Amino acid sequence: MRRHPRFVVLLFLAPNLLGFLTFTLVPVALSLAGSFTNWSLRPALPLEFIGLQNYARLLHDQQFYLYLYNTAYLMLALPFSIGGALWLAVLLHGQTRFRHAPTARRATLASGLATLAGAGALWFTGSPNLAYLVGFLGLVATLGFHFGSVTYRTAYYLPNFTAGAATILLWTQLYNPTSGLINQGLGRAAAWLGFEAAGPGWLTSTKSLLGFLPWPEFFNNGGFGLGAREAIMAMGIWAAIGGNNLILFLAGLSNIPPELNEAAEIDGAGGWQRFRHITWPQLAPTTFFIVIISLIGGLQGGFEQARMMTNGGPAGTTTTLSYYIYLQGFERLDLGYGSAVAWVLFLLVFALTALQWSRQARDGHD
Repeated sequence: MRRHPRFVVLLFLAPNLLGFLTFTLVPVALSLAGSFTNWSLRPALPLEFIGLQNYARLLHDQQFYLYLYNTAYLMLALPFSIGGALWLAVLLHGQTRFRHAPTARRATLASGLATLAGAGALWFTGSPNLAYLVGFLGLVATLGFHFGSVTYRTAYYLPNFTAGAATILLWTQLYNPTSGLINQGLGRAAAWLGFEAAGPGWLTSTKSLLGFLPWPEFFNNGGFGLGAREAIMAMGIWAAIGGNNLILFLAGLSNIPPELNEAAEIDGAGGWQRFRHITWPQLAPTTFFIVIISLIGGLQGGFEQARMMTNGGPAGTTTTLSYYIYLQGFERLDLGYGSAVAWVLFLLVFALTALQWSRQARDGHD
């Protein structure tokens, strides 16, 4: 008996289709239906259809607006992340070998400089950890001088192979106001300059760089300065610059015909002019994709950082919409309201993505 080709195709697709139905389509449909009910994990509360009451409640929920503000504030790091990844990709795309000294002399010189730098850091800060870090950077530089840009690309992308939880725990220790490496380094640098200054509270502080603005009281800015939001933003920028955006930009740069830059260089165009008129326009599709993915990730992000670093605090300043959905659904057991917040977040993502697509289409026609 000969089987129909469609049956064979469906047989191979069945595992993926079952996974999609079980873990994506059905939960999404249930959350949409549940947003119009009083769905709760409390067994004593019977399930009832309540229409748009969850959405009406959301409009008057001050916590929702605070957490929406937190989400938007953390997304202010996206331009720095994307710009940093582009800048790093342009640097790594070029030749990183020196052209004049023999390879052995370059490697020996780099090793010596790395050793001196590590010893200097140890003397300056009294911190072996910082000395090890500087020594590791020196080792990377040594390998880079010897093997070229492949070493640097590997080194910058290596943190992405580390589990997110481990990275977050490491940064939590770095941000410790009293024993963290960051404040220790800042304190010793201030002492070397001849004055004393207390380091930022980082994850324990409600301050922010927009704390000087006259926000309503429930926004809990806590004054002007560096606080928990800035700490999470700095960690995010560090992770994103050497992450997937770097790989995408490198792929885009490799697709630019070298003849364009060579012709422009012959015509007398400088580095900035070649970047502005050749590299940047050629990278437009890659940049557009990265911007869309970053916006979606920014609106949906912040859960791991809030859960592991601050537990949403201090005073709710690091609670994002994604973490608020978790709090409503699985800590306060109000799945109906949590589903409503999730669908509002979906509408925000959809609207922002559609806006970017329309702008891209309009710019393409122009």
